[in-house]
Amino acid sequence: MNNSKGNAGRFVAVIVVCLVLALAAIAIKKHITSPAAVARPPVPALAVTPPIAAGHDDLFEDVTAKAGIHFVHQFCDSKIANILESNGAGGCWLDYDGDGLMDLFLVNSGPLDGVTHHTPGTARQPNRLYRNRGDGTFEDVTEKAGLSGMGYCTSAVAADYDNDGHTDLYVVGVGRSYLYHNRGDGTFEDVTEKAGVANLGGTGLGAVFFDADNDGKLDLFVANYLTFDPNYQLYYNPDAYPGPLSYKPQFNKLYHNRGDGTFEDVSKSSGVEIPGHRAMSVAVFDYNNDGAPDLYLSNDGTPNLLLVNDGKGHFQDVAPQAGVAFNAMGEAAGSMAATIGDCNGDGQADILVTRLGYGSLYMGTTNGLFDDRMMASGLGSLTAQFVGWGGCFLDFDNSGKLDIFIANGDPHYLVGWESLLLENRGDGTFADAAKKGGAYFTTKIRARGSAVADFDNDGRMDIVVTTMGDRPFLLHNRDKSGNHWLTLDLVGTKSNRDGFGAKVKVTAGGKTYFAEARCAFGFLMQSDRRLHFGLGKATTADRIEIQWPSKQVQELSNVKADQILKVTEPGERK
Repeated sequence: MNNSKGNAGRFVAVIVVCLVLALAAIAIKKHITSPAAVARPPVPALAVTPPIAAGHDDLFEDVTAKAGIHFVHQFCDSKIANILESNGAGGCWLDYDGDGLMDLFLVNSGPLDGVTHHTPGTARQPNRLYRNRGDGTFEDVTEKAGLSGMGYCTSAVAADYDNDGHTDLYVVGVGRSYLYHNRGDGTFEDVTEKAGVANLGGTGLGAVFFDADNDGKLDLFVANYLTFDPNYQLYYNPDAYPGPLSYKPQFNKLYHNRGDGTFEDVSKSSGVEIPGHRAMSVAVFDYNNDGAPDLYLSNDGTPNLLLVNDGKGHFQDVAPQAGVAFNAMGEAAGSMAATIGDCNGDGQADILVTRLGYGSLYMGTTNGLFDDRMMASGLGSLTAQFVGWGGCFLDFDNSGKLDIFIANGDPHYLVGWESLLLENRGDGTFADAAKKGGAYFTTKIRARGSAVADFDNDGRMDIVVTTMGDRPFLLHNRDKSGNHWLTLDLVGTKSNRDGFGAKVKVTAGGKTYFAEARCAFGFLMQSDRRLHFGLGKATTADRIEIQWPSKQVQELSNVKADQILKVTEPGERK
């Protein structure tokens, strides 16, 4: 009996010691992982990629340094420690000074308590506005413009929301976003509070300006992601971090433009507050050709949404019926973003979705259904080994066929991957054009956002790519095919001034090309708002038809190719 009592006593003592040690370990862990508990060593700066020398025949040349763009994305960590850090940051192309040249705005992330593991006292590096000089170089005008910014920013979109002739800027961020009104003198004013579009508490990753109710004033949609909890640890991959479904989803926001400089939050009444989704991006287009702009939401870990507009600014999801909710494997994989264009020349909008997992190439049909041709087009095998972030349609050789650029990056590790240049064969399939693209496409970078623009107005579409903790890449298009082109710069009068929602049909060389003016937002970035058409060997556009959002139809004939043509909607603004 005494021996039994002794064993029992020793057993109890062992249990007590184990409990004490376990509690101590928990306390120590909490102390160590608390952002303010201990001073952290300085976070080492990541290597910045040197200029990439282009070969003689390379289609694209890295001209970033030559152009005077010296931005470096501020990544305040030694690894990708969580799902918010993994997204990176982007920016937008815009003509802020109205000189007909596309300027470049880049946003920064910087330190954020509870998200980044930065050294205490780390100063945030500014966003940057680069003014296009028109000679292939850019001037940093950030301070003068008043756009250094603040907060943990992710993306940006630009449009003339008050129809005063000057392009304004909306910068999307985590916890808060910012609306900058363009004064027209090279400076911007922060009007976020007055306008009521701060998106307070939202983890914004993207946005679009569009005229939801066709009243001639641009409304604002903000794509919100998830509510990040730095203390969540119930996951089973020691080399990664918790996925999107580990965190609470956030509602997206729709702000209606009142026309007096202020916006009304109509998210709930408009039907865009759909629970259970975590939006990575938003794209706008008129899905059913009824004259009302619709929205396509790329979600992370849940089905994508196609919000159809009734013409009065009320929305309903039809993605499952239309065939664009899942990929061809039936998966609700992590969708990064969608780029939209007519890539097979049938007059119907097609949707390319980049994903973590198999992406999708949804080909539009006349009956409102989409056919996912990712595998049949060859894109499945070409993209399968990568995680695609920023994807863009562009006609890189002005052949009249939309090609594809995809910025790839590892979602979990700070390692580089190659970007993809995929050439449209014209028969519904695509081919790897990396060799034609040149040295950049064999360089491994930590890419995230991408956007296209003709920054030097030479009729050849250029590309900018943003990265994680590295510099951006400005890729100048040096196509020597001799093919012709036409770019339309639309100016609305009765419609919104940017002409968003206008549908354009160009007939040239016996072919007809279709495009829709839109706030061309992809993953974290907005492309050139102007409509670019590759015309192949045609030197003249026989006919151009523009259907404005106001329902006016404008026709032009015998338009000479190889020019940027500004087209103003007939009539005067009321």
